[in-house]
Amino acid sequence: MDWPLLLRPLPRPVPPVRDETISSYLTRLAEANRLQPAGLRSLLAGNDRKDASVLLPALAAVTGMPLRNLAHAMPQICTVTELAGLQMHNRPRARPDWAFVACRRCAAGRPVTRWALHDDVVCSRHRRWISGGTEQPELSRQPEILHAHRRHRWLIRRHGRNTVMRAHRDARSICVGWRLDGIPDDAFDHRMAIFHGPYWRDSDKETTQTFDAAIYPQIVALTRLLASPFWRQHILKGWRSPNTFVAELRRTVAPDYVWGDYPRIRWRRDRDDPMLEWLIHIRRDEYEPRPPDHPWNLPETLHRATTSIRPQLDLVQKLGTPQLREPSHKSEPPP
Repeated sequence: MDWPLLLRPLPRPVPPVRDETISSYLTRLAEANRLQPAGLRSLLAGNDRKDASVLLPALAAVTGMPLRNLAHAMPQICTVTELAGLQMHNRPRARPDWAFVACRRCAAGRPVTRWALHDDVVCSRHRRWISGGTEQPELSRQPEILHAHRRHRWLIRRHGRNTVMRAHRDARSICVGWRLDGIPDDAFDHRMAIFHGPYWRDSDKETTQTFDAAIYPQIVALTRLLASPFWRQHILKGWRSPNTFVAELRRTVAPDYVWGDYPRIRWRRDRDDPMLEWLIHIRRDEYEPRPPDHPWNLPETLHRATTSIRPQLDLVQKLGTPQLREPSHKSEPPP
């Protein structure tokens, strides 16, 4: 007798949170039913690998939830066939380093880890920074960060998600490069002082999340320039002497910025300005473009297929789960 036929709903059902990672969900499901998470995953996946893929029908069998409801809650574990027919919009793909702990207040204290989009960094409802670690610093005294988040969402509506995602990725690399090499930034220092008091030091180890939050407004300001066709054209066409772009950069991003003038400090004496390095890479990509399926070019969201989900019914019935039905408001997983 095959192992799937032994799967039955567990005594205590646990609904998944929207975009929750499979590891996070299995941990909560196992603990609620007094099981070992590793053992439950091994049973559902059919092998003992820690990163073994869990099939959606097997998960439906032990939770007793309709297959479609699980697919809506955790589309990241679905196959192309299982994604077909789902009404999805801006749902994050499973990407390395993009699984964050959900806002603890929204999750009512539950240890939930979710896949996130690049702009899922602030819980606007509770004014907390939720990207990165588990500290989740308060933002009630940081209006610049809250304003930057609203502006970030506006840029996505204006230029498109993937365009802004790539611009934000590049802007973060540039701004972090400026900070790590000691380029002065009074606004950053002010925000860090609000988080940690006037005597904070760059060498403090417990400042990962606050560092990300404090540098975020500058990243969003630079993202605006890199995502804008107008300003991008200025920097790409006039890159040897980009006076107009640099003037706007100094006005809106870094007041003390000087084009190409980068301090030769200690272990990085041969390094150029991160802005200039970015531009060199962009120019190189024009002649040696990455393939379309390169991770650098992939979108951050899932795309549903156009085929039918009905072929999964036979497997679902063998596993002992209910037949597919449209999700109701009562059975929908929590947002």
